[in-house]
Amino acid sequence: MSSTQDLLVVCLFISFLVTGILGNLFILIVHSQNWLKTHDFNPSILIINSIAFINIFFQGTLTFHRVTAFVFLKFYLQSLMVIPVVAILISLTFSSLWCSTCLCFYYCIKIVNFSSSFFYKIKAKIPVLVPWLLIIFIAKSWAIGLTAYWDLYMYINPITDSTTNNETLIFSYSLNSRCKCIYQIYMLFAAVAFAIILVTAGSIVISLCKHMKRMKKNSEDSGNSRLHSHLSAAKTVTSLFLLYLIFYSSLISVFSEAENNDSFIFILSFVLASCFPTFNSIVLIIGNRKLSDSSKKLLGMRQHLTNAEVTVTAS
Repeated sequence: MSSTQDLLVVCLFISFLVTGILGNLFILIVHSQNWLKTHDFNPSILIINSIAFINIFFQGTLTFHRVTAFVFLKFYLQSLMVIPVVAILISLTFSSLWCSTCLCFYYCIKIVNFSSSFFYKIKAKIPVLVPWLLIIFIAKSWAIGLTAYWDLYMYINPITDSTTNNETLIFSYSLNSRCKCIYQIYMLFAAVAFAIILVTAGSIVISLCKHMKRMKKNSEDSGNSRLHSHLSAAKTVTSLFLLYLIFYSSLISVFSEAENNDSFIFILSFVLASCFPTFNSIVLIIGNRKLSDSSKKLLGMRQHLTNAEVTVTAS
């Protein structure tokens, strides 16, 4: 890549860092203030706070990795920092993805109505299950992600650039797997998480659409505000699903092209993955009534008196 392209990529990652940290910090601050006032435990808030907390470190590690690789490549390669940073980055990536999976699972349990007694038992115990699910998902993410530290090795490829009169030596590197299967394992692990997101998000949207049709038939006038609320909830869940789809697709591309990290597909996929913490915080803020109201107050916007504002995170 040229120096101009390097500069553009660095500026892009830094902009993602600033917006991502600000958005996720905003979520943590607002929820902390509400907890100090009410001392109310809400499983959905715990999941969202976990996502926001992890995404702050995820965004910071992403930016450090790519900016250092672009600007200080020789130092980065010589300092033996690449493998540990990549292992931490993969662990944070999986932690964010699986916490998002936990959020979709929670929404599904709270919104979708099933007739089985097993479902009602899960629904009754969900406040107790959520902390344990988060611990298991995060521990599992780090257990699998940290395998990169022992399995990956760095192959440095010196390339002679003769585009100018003076030949210069350019270094590029790739991260190869000793077992030749680590990236396939990572793709499978991410695929399981996304499959759960697909099933739960699809069930939520289908359930909300059916409920809206029933409301239209039963009460055309009195149900307008509730109908709009359910429609907003469906939009929020759909937005989350599309965001997770883009994130999952970018992860698969990154793992597929990991041994060719100078390719256009790898860089594009890495950029898409890097914007996930930022857009994830935006969707969560817009979809949560308390966060949305707080953001409007912060931006000095007038709050419209309407009951149509919805949060899919209400317990």
